[in-house]
Order: sequence, then structure tokens, then C-alpha cells
Amino acid sequence: MNMKILKKIYLINVLLLACNVYANNYQVVIESDTKTLIKQIDKNAKKNEIYKQNLGDIIQWSARQLVNEPYVGKLLDQHEPEYLYISVTNTDCMLFIEEVLALGILIKHDDLTLNNYVNKIKEERYHGEITFCNRNHYFKDWAIENIKKGLVVDIAYLLSKQYLPYAANVMSRSLEKQHKHLADIECIKQREDYINNEQLGFIPIKDVEKNLKNIKSGDIIGIVRTPNNKADSIHHLGIANITKNGVGMIHASSDKKKVIVEPTLMGYLNRFQDMQGIILLRAKN
Repeated sequence: MNMKILKKIYLINVLLLACNVYANNYQVVIESDTKTLIKQIDKNAKKNEIYKQNLGDIIQWSARQLVNEPYVGKLLDQHEPEYLYISVTNTDCMLFIEEVLALGILIKHDDLTLNNYVNKIKEERYHGEITFCNRNHYFKDWAIENIKKGLVVDIAYLLSKQYLPYAANVMSRSLEKQHKHLADIECIKQREDYINNEQLGFIPIKDVEKNLKNIKSGDIIGIVRTPNNKADSIHHLGIANITKNGVGMIHASSDKKKVIVEPTLMGYLNRFQDMQGIILLRAKN
């Protein structure tokens, strides 16, 4: 077999590996163009020596690289069994937080590769092996686990000395009504009990404006609104975007169907009559 044919076979295998990787009985699904965009982000970061900045500034820079990338819902629930979905192209508000945190950490360590990115997303998204029940479905769960892993710090509690007062309890009931993941419902209920016995800092809406000066570039902002029978209290997520005009937010908007920049955080929060406050996490240097 000549070298040209061997090279073609090698390239085909590499492409197949990039699309679907099977390990430990789960599938890794890597969105098209993700590898190319990661390489471009890494190239730009090196060219501009972004790694020399502090981690928060790097996360903010990473978030800006994804502005206008499309919002797509239910990316983690396209089929069963559970799979590891990887992207920097299609995103939602939760995946956006995972993506920019992973990018920021890896750029800071000058270690951004597709493989390292996949592993970092896996670390952030799950509290065990890759199964539906081990996914951090609630943002409170995601926050608690990544605080324990040393990836982020609970800044809200340091500022307010108050805890999120709302329970995480809508998911198990939703699954029962939809007749989905029936074998996982008991496990999800147990996880909800666990989450509700843990504490996460919370800044009430009346105190957010006076704390704007304490929000730093790249901080993770959880938007807390009055919970209902369909939605958890932490409705939305974004990344703090600090400019000469003050504190804004970069987030994956379901309304605009893409990643956008909000000029001011308070302008966004004041749109909602049921706004209760924010969660505030900071990547740990």
C-alpha cells in the first residue's frame, strides 16, 4: 500500500475520531468547527500574550471570542444514553459558562488543545462518571461541585453573608410528568436532597448595585428570579464584562439566539419584575 493511501486512511480515521469518540461506554460528540475555532483562539491568545493577564481577564477575553456564536437549546439531551457534548460554536447559557471557564484556565496555563478542552469540560459538567444522573443539571449543583474542585470561589457569600433561599426541586417532577429518564428519577431526587442541604452565596437585588464595584472581569453571574413549577430559581447565566462604562455581561441569549453583550448588568436585571438577585462566582487563580 503506497504512502498516499496510508495518509488518506490516517486522515479519515482522525476525522472520525474528532466526530465520535467512544471511551468508558460513553460517546464524545464534538461539534463541527470546534477544533478549528479552538486552534484559532489559541493562536490569537498566543499572539496577544493573553496568558500573561490574570485569569478573570482571560475568561472575559475568551467570552468575547464567542460573541455571535449561535444559541441552541437542549444540546445535551439529543439522544440517550448520556454523551459528552463538546462545542465552542453552538451553545446555551450553561454551556457558555463551561466553555469560557475551560478556555480561560487552559489559556492561562498555555495548554489549550482540543483534548485538554474536552477533559476540562468533563471535569466541570459532571460530579462522577458520565451518566445522566451525574450531570450537574442545576447551576447550584454545578457551582457547589466546582467550588469543591477548586475551580471557582463563592464571591456572593463573601460580599453578602447570605445564602440562596430557594430549593432545587423542579427537575425530578418534570421528568415524572414527561415520562422521561424514569430509571433516573430516584437518583435525581437524591441529588436534589443533597443540593438542598448545601449552601451557595446570594446577593439580593437590593444590594447588587452597591456591590457592582466588587464584580471583576470574568466573574460568573447567576441570575436569580422567582422560581415556579417549571423553572429553577437560577434562570440564566452570564460572564461579567468590565469596560470603561462599568459592569456589563456577556451571555448566550435564548431571545437573540446567539451570544451577545449586555451594556450594563443593572440594565439587564431591571427588565424583570420577578428579579431576586444574583449568584457570583470567580475562577480561582
